[in-house]
Amino acid sequence: MQKYANSCNIQYKITNFAPDNSVIMKIHLTLLAIVMMASSCQKPVPEATPLADPSGLKAEPKDLTTVVLTWTDNAQGEKGYRVFLRGEGDSYYVDPVATVAADVVEYEFSGLEAGAVYDFGVQAVSEDFKLNSQVVYLLNYELPAPEIPEDPEDPEDPETPADPEDPKDDPAVPETDPKKIPEIKSVKTSYAYVAVSYKVQQIAGSNPEHGICFSETGAPSVDDIKVLGPQISANAEVLQVVPNAYLEDGREYQMSAFIKDGDTYRYSEPQTVKLEAQPETPQLAWEKQTYEGMEGVEIYKTTSQLNGRNFNAWYAVADPSKVDFRVMYPETKGSKKTVQAQAEAAGDCLALINGAIYGNYNIGVIFTEGQMTQEWHGEIEGCYWASNSQLYQVTRPIIGVDKDGKAAAYWVGVPQQGTFYYYDRPQANVVGQAKYGKVSATSPVDAVDWKPYYAISCGPMVLYDGKVSADNTMVDDTHYYTNYECWDESGVYSAHPDRSAVGVTADGKIVLFICDGRIDASQGAYMKELGPIMKSLGCVHAMNLDGGGSTGMWVSGAGMINHMDGTSWRAVKSTLGFFKK
Repeated sequence: MQKYANSCNIQYKITNFAPDNSVIMKIHLTLLAIVMMASSCQKPVPEATPLADPSGLKAEPKDLTTVVLTWTDNAQGEKGYRVFLRGEGDSYYVDPVATVAADVVEYEFSGLEAGAVYDFGVQAVSEDFKLNSQVVYLLNYELPAPEIPEDPEDPEDPETPADPEDPKDDPAVPETDPKKIPEIKSVKTSYAYVAVSYKVQQIAGSNPEHGICFSETGAPSVDDIKVLGPQISANAEVLQVVPNAYLEDGREYQMSAFIKDGDTYRYSEPQTVKLEAQPETPQLAWEKQTYEGMEGVEIYKTTSQLNGRNFNAWYAVADPSKVDFRVMYPETKGSKKTVQAQAEAAGDCLALINGAIYGNYNIGVIFTEGQMTQEWHGEIEGCYWASNSQLYQVTRPIIGVDKDGKAAAYWVGVPQQGTFYYYDRPQANVVGQAKYGKVSATSPVDAVDWKPYYAISCGPMVLYDGKVSADNTMVDDTHYYTNYECWDESGVYSAHPDRSAVGVTADGKIVLFICDGRIDASQGAYMKELGPIMKSLGCVHAMNLDGGGSTGMWVSGAGMINHMDGTSWRAVKSTLGFFKK
């Protein structure tokens, strides 16, 4: 008897040995097989985990051009720390400016521009670059601006007597220096927005308060409708888009650009503007579908043509006071499940569709039972980097219900992890043209008091307050005026694939919509068509969800009811739908 063992504890026993050549050959082959089995059963080497991210980034100015950055060292066994610096106009991906030793928790940045805005980043570095931590940023840190010395010839200086012959020394004559007054260069209107280009030759400090104001009569001021503008610099033209959420259809307004100069607001010459007429809603013939066990939920289907194209679409509608509206996502971080798998696992589902756009993470926030349960999108809190690799602070559309089942639609801004603000107006970024700073309780507008119980964010918002809020007009050959959330424009705006959306009706019902695309029988919908479609279903608010191969609707008693392109449905990160109370 001979015994062989490894970590798998493989054993064998030979009995009744007969020493002929055939038996010996069989023994050799058996031994070889056992050895190979043993070697293949070794315990797997545990997969190495990335270094823990640094946290608690803080910046302290040493002087007008020097900042000391500190952070908390959370890594074990790091090789060192890389530090990063991004200024205005820099790409998202920048090279590190330096690497410091392991366990070091501060770095001094010098030679910066007084009054400028920077992003400071830190990354823990391992011996194996694949195990580096994420780059964690402190965003939009503004250095102190230098004090402007008083003019020695200022009439308020007691040592300099006023000259009665000089108009500027007459207190009755207002300052009219054209260099400090905004000049409107162009105005473009759509049913979805008013876009204004303006510039100021001379500004006070770094990025002073500025924007566009409207009034129905007379010269507008900041006491009327005020819309804060994107980042501005002296003598540089800035594009500002004002979404139609601020304005009424069919009404004329007087509009001016404004900028704050010290305690004084300077205004451009007023111009008359008016939103264009809203697009017509499509006339689609909807047929009610009959499925057993669907009490409280109605399902409809259409095969009507959409703007001359074949079109198959479905929608489910229900009152969230009579059935439960829920948002779900797989509990394991990074995991995905099909719409069908998520519906069947719930056990009490009536109708379910795919949810938000995702990559490695959901892009946006998700609330279930009053708690934010969604994984964070990388290292950026409340931001998204667009195809030009620039970093944009965004507000994302969000639709959901409170604990009482009352449906609502807003935009959500996240200035830092765990802090949420809800607005009835978006922050209107324009990729490559207009960038905004972090949101706050008062920016872009005063935040709304809302406590979501089940809610999901995605975008763009295609309908708000009964007005179609997304169109396909372009700033240039690549970017769109209404792409406020900086989505990948080639996939979201310029194509007509399978679509999905969620909407809220005037009487508080929730509508779940999907359509097939990319097949002869149904060629999908453009983003500009989605708002009018949802409006035709009685919605006053509506938001685009993930589309393409993620699009799917599951119905109790029927399973998946849309066709897609005949292939299997893609696993998704999140879902939303109706459930039995």
